[in-house]
Amino acid sequence: MAEIKAFKGMRYNPEKGGGLNSLVCPPYDIISDEQRADYIEKNPCNIIRLELPQGGDERYREAGETLTKWLDENVLAQDKNDSIYVYEMDFTANGVKNSLKGFVSLVKLEEFSKGIILPHEETLSKAKQDRFNLMSETFCNFSQIYSLYMDENNSIYSLVDGCSQGEPDMSVTDSDGTVHKMWCVSDSGVIAKGYL
Repeated sequence: MAEIKAFKGMRYNPEKGGGLNSLVCPPYDIISDEQRADYIEKNPCNIIRLELPQGGDERYREAGETLTKWLDENVLAQDKNDSIYVYEMDFTANGVKNSLKGFVSLVKLEEFSKGIILPHEETLSKAKQDRFNLMSETFCNFSQIYSLYMDENNSIYSLVDGCSQGEPDMSVTDSDGTVHKMWCVSDSGVIAKGYL
C-alpha cells in the first residue's frame, strides 16, 4: 500500500489576490504565450506566474522571488495545520455531466521493483528538467501528478466522500466551465487512518 502524508498547503488570500476565478489557470503544458499574457492581464497574481515563468535562464529564480513576495504580502498563505485536500471537479464532456473526486497529499516514492507505485507515462526530458528547475527555486509543486489507486472495497472512496459533504473550503469555475471544489481535511483522526 502506498504511504501518504498530510502537508501544509498554500492557498490564495482572496482579499489580497482577488477573486479565485481570476487566479487559476489550466496545466502549464497546454497554455500558449498569448493565453499566459491574458491570464496575467486579468490578474497579475494569477498562478501562471509561478506555474509557467517566462524569460531566460533567470525565470525560475524570478518565480521563487515572486513566491516569496506573495507570501510576505499575504497574497498566498500557508495553512497552519497539516491537511489532506479532497478535490472534486464537475464538468461536462460530450453533453454528459461528470464528476471526478480524489485527494491531494504527499506520497512516499518507492522503488519500481516493489510494485507499490507504478511510473508516470513517458515524459520528455525537457519537461522533466523544466519542472525540476522550478521546484529547485520554489520548493513547490504547483501542478499535482494525477494517480489512480485500487479501492476494491470502497473504503477510501467512502472516507473521501464523507470528508466532502459540507460546503467546500474553496470553489472555482475555470474558463472551460469546470467547477473545482476543495475541502481541507486536518482532522488527525481521519489522517491517522494511514490512507487518508
